[in-house]
Amino acid sequence: MERATIAFLEEPQNIEETLTCENSMEWECAMQEEYDSLMANNTWTLVPLPVGRKPVSYKWMFKIKQGANGEVERYKARLVARGFTQTYGVDYNETFAPIVKFTSICCILALAALEDMEIHQMDVKITFFNGKLKEEIYMEQPQGFVHQGGEHLVCKLQKSLYGLKQFPRAWNQKLDAFLKSIEFMKNEVNFNVYVAQVGDVKFFIMVYVDDFILVCKDQKKLLQINEELSQKFEMKDLGELHFFLGMEVERNRDERLLHINQIKYFKEILKRF
Repeated sequence: MERATIAFLEEPQNIEETLTCENSMEWECAMQEEYDSLMANNTWTLVPLPVGRKPVSYKWMFKIKQGANGEVERYKARLVARGFTQTYGVDYNETFAPIVKFTSICCILALAALEDMEIHQMDVKITFFNGKLKEEIYMEQPQGFVHQGGEHLVCKLQKSLYGLKQFPRAWNQKLDAFLKSIEFMKNEVNFNVYVAQVGDVKFFIMVYVDDFILVCKDQKKLLQINEELSQKFEMKDLGELHFFLGMEVERNRDERLLHINQIKYFKEILKRF
């Protein structure tokens, strides 16, 4: 069957471009959604900048999220802190956070296909606002949302934010603690593969930053864990796994086969070069 042509859409590089481009309304809505999420999660408070401190700068990032065939799924705006303006020992210390290995994904998907297990995908809408900060970090107010009458104030961050040096670590520590609290064990070889077993039912959760793959033979158990995750974090249930990290997943459950390709990724690389 011939595949649909993949569309290559231009993404704005700054706010000025979002205001003049064809899809300006969609980008404005995406920015407002991001800002509302930040405020709902008490990500910062406005305070005067302490003497001797320098605020971290920021950047608005814009991304069109597409499906395997290039269809537009979502316009995403992200307020990103410029981590390179942070000072080690003042704004951050430890930064390491693990991600699931590609080989682990392939191995567990192969096992799931062989044993006819359920494979679902979820992602976290506001990943890094879930991680609490240990350090005192101050950031400039974001363009387009500067508080009227408080232009001289800065944002004192209460929660981790995209782009901060420690933001993946803060999120990973909170997620790790929660998964352990519901009796998942971290794999000793790959730290972002979690395993739980209830009787003869084995459950896998693979985590790549804010993308999750849930694998389990028991569909009721899978939906139960799905619900527990959604209650703890603001998450989006994407249903059965079809597209993950640039990989398109096709499954034939009757023959217990699962096929992975990266056609969309290859076409993007060819276009770029």
